[in-house]
Amino acid sequence: MFIRRSTYNRLIARAEAYAQDARVARRAEQNADNQVARMAALADVQQADHDRTVADMAADLAAAERQVARLQAAYDNAVGLDAPALDHGAAWQSRREDKPRTAVAS
Repeated sequence: MFIRRSTYNRLIARAEAYAQDARVARRAEQNADNQVARMAALADVQQADHDRTVADMAADLAAAERQVARLQAAYDNAVGLDAPALDHGAAWQSRREDKPRTAVAS
C-alpha cells in the first residue's frame, strides 16, 4: 500500500510529538519524584530540629524545676517551715475544737 509523502511526514511528525510528550512526561515525573524526595528530606530535617528543640526545652524545664525546689527548700529552712513540730501541728489544726465552722442553711 502506498501513501503520500505528505501523509508519511505528518505521521512521522505526530510520532515524534508523541515521543517528545512522553519524554517531557517522564522528566516531569522524575522531577516530581525528586521534589517529593526533597520535601520528605526537608520534613525529616525539620522534625529532627523540632525534636532537639523540645528535648532542650524539657531539659531547661527540669533544671528550672530543680532550682525552684532548692530555693523553696532554702526558704522553708530559713523561715522555719521545715520543723517537725509543724507537721504535728498540722494534724492538730484539722481537728481542733475551737476551729470556726461555717453555718449550713437547711
